[in-house]
Amino acid sequence: MRKYLLILIFPYCFLYQGFAATNSDSAFHQANNLYSAGNYPEAIELYETIVSQGLESAELYFNLGNAYYKTHNYPRSILNYERALLHNPRDEDILHNLAKARLYIIDQVDEIPEFIIKRWINSLIILFTSNTWAFLSIIAFALGILFLLVYFLSGKLILRRAGFYTGSIVLILSFVLFYLSFKSKSIIKNSNEAIIMTPTVTVKSSPRDSGTNLFIIHEGTKVLIVDSLDNWYEIRLSDGKQGWMQQKDLEPV
Repeated sequence: MRKYLLILIFPYCFLYQGFAATNSDSAFHQANNLYSAGNYPEAIELYETIVSQGLESAELYFNLGNAYYKTHNYPRSILNYERALLHNPRDEDILHNLAKARLYIIDQVDEIPEFIIKRWINSLIILFTSNTWAFLSIIAFALGILFLLVYFLSGKLILRRAGFYTGSIVLILSFVLFYLSFKSKSIIKNSNEAIIMTPTVTVKSSPRDSGTNLFIIHEGTKVLIVDSLDNWYEIRLSDGKQGWMQQKDLEPV
């Protein structure tokens, strides 16, 4: 627990080396230095510049979330922690800081439990990152080929059988691992979650200002985008409530 109390002061991303040997490397470390010196607005500007260049990582979004947290901009802090989680869903530091930021928002929405099989599948997908699943897939594929070579080249029947069955199973496993890598990457690229950015939003029954007022939500609340029409999004809360709101009032994760 003591470690967690220091997270927002000393973010772990100082160890991040994903931008090494790139033009963004110096900017990333410069932003880290600004953060350490307490120049949070300048650090935010520099982190956002890196993001605008199309570069992203759990560490970058984690630091950006921390900087927004320090300036008490909790909606944008939550937004960037959620983006960091897409890249590293099981990171305890990100989860901890996200929970701290959520304490400052008004809406505390109960979640409807997921279907148990879907929950198991999602838990499996987020067990590792997309790159880790891909690496495991390559290893399994190489082992599968190796065992099949034993099948083709061995003169002993027992080794041929072992090579064939083991190789076939491991090759199938490699394709399963590749699928998990693809799904993990797809979750990042096709996320339909969003964070409310306007202090107070009235959710409508239809995509027009004249629609019936259904309920009110506040900044920092996470919603699921289920449809869009013109400048409106149809959103759903984790408790099942659903309605329409203008696109300008939220930002996709």
